[in-house]
Amino acid sequence: MLGDGRCVLVTGASGFIGRHLVRALSKEGFRVIALDRRYFNFGDPKIKFLVGDILRYDFEQLFKQKEVEGVFHLAGLLGTTELFHRIIEAEMVNVVGLLRVLEAMRKKGVEKILFTSKPNIWKNNVYTVTKENAERYLNMYREIYGMNVVITRPFNVYGPEEYLSEYRKAIPYFIVAALRNEPLEVFGTGEQTMDPIYVEDAVQAIIRSYLVAPREVVEIGSSKSIRVIDLARKIIELTGSSSEIIHLPMRKGEPVDVIDVRADGKMGSLIGYKPRIGLDEGLSMTIEWYEKHLDEFLDYYRYSEEDLSNLVKEEIKAGRMNE
Repeated sequence: MLGDGRCVLVTGASGFIGRHLVRALSKEGFRVIALDRRYFNFGDPKIKFLVGDILRYDFEQLFKQKEVEGVFHLAGLLGTTELFHRIIEAEMVNVVGLLRVLEAMRKKGVEKILFTSKPNIWKNNVYTVTKENAERYLNMYREIYGMNVVITRPFNVYGPEEYLSEYRKAIPYFIVAALRNEPLEVFGTGEQTMDPIYVEDAVQAIIRSYLVAPREVVEIGSSKSIRVIDLARKIIELTGSSSEIIHLPMRKGEPVDVIDVRADGKMGSLIGYKPRIGLDEGLSMTIEWYEKHLDEFLDYYRYSEEDLSNLVKEEIKAGRMNE
C-alpha cells in the first residue's frame, strides 16, 4: 500500500477536501492523525482525531513524540469576497497558523509538508493574498532550513459533502439552487472559465504529490476549462430544473476581464496521475448526494451590494443578460 504504515498529520481534516483526503490516506495504508477545530466522526478506529485550533494547538508537543513523518496542511479560512469581512482573521489563520506548524516542525525535526494553495494567485482578494504569502514562507523554509516542501494548487474541486455556510463555491451552489428551482446567480457575463476536478481525483493527486515530492508546484485540475455560464446550464439540465439564470456584477477581488482558467497540464508528468472521472459523471454523482441531503442546505451565503464590484457592465446593470 502507498502509505506503508507511515504516520501523517492532516490539518483542516473536517473540511470538504480534508474529509475525503483523510479517508483516502487511511485506505492507502497511512496512519492518520486528523486535526480540526470541529470534530468529525470518520467511523474508522485507525484515524486518530484531535480537536484543536491551529492558532493555539501545541504542535511541538505533538511532534515531540517522533511519530509524525509529515504534514498535509489544509487548514484555513476560505472564500473570495466573503473574506473582505474577515481580513485580519484570514491572515492569522492562513499565514500565522501555517507558521506555527512550520516552526514546530523545524524545532522537532518533522521535515516534510504538503500545502494546498490556490491557483490564480494574481487575483487581488484576501484569500489569494494569504495563500501567496504562505507560499513565500514555505519556499523560505525550504531554502533556509532544508524542509521538504510540496506545494499543490487544486483548481475547482467539487463532489459530495461540500457545504455552503461561510462561503459559496459555484458547483455546490448551482446544484442546490437548481434542485430548489431557484435562480442561479452568475457573476459578470459568465464567459469566465473554471477547471472542475472531482474530489476523488483531487485527493489522489494530493497523495501522489506528497509521495513524489516535486519541487515544482503541482497544479491539480483536469486542464479542461468550461465557461461558468455553460456549467450553470449543464447543471440545470442534469437536475431537470426550471431555474433561470440571472447575472450579477463581479465580486470584489475578481478580475472583470474574461480569463481562461485551467491547470497547466503538467500534473501527469510531475506525479504520474491524471484525472479519471469526467465532468458529467462527477456532476451526476455529486447531484445524487445533494438530492439526498437537500434538507441540510436551508440557507447559503447571500451576497450584498458591499460584496460586489462597482465595475459593472451596462447590460448587467440593466438586467438585459438574465436568461
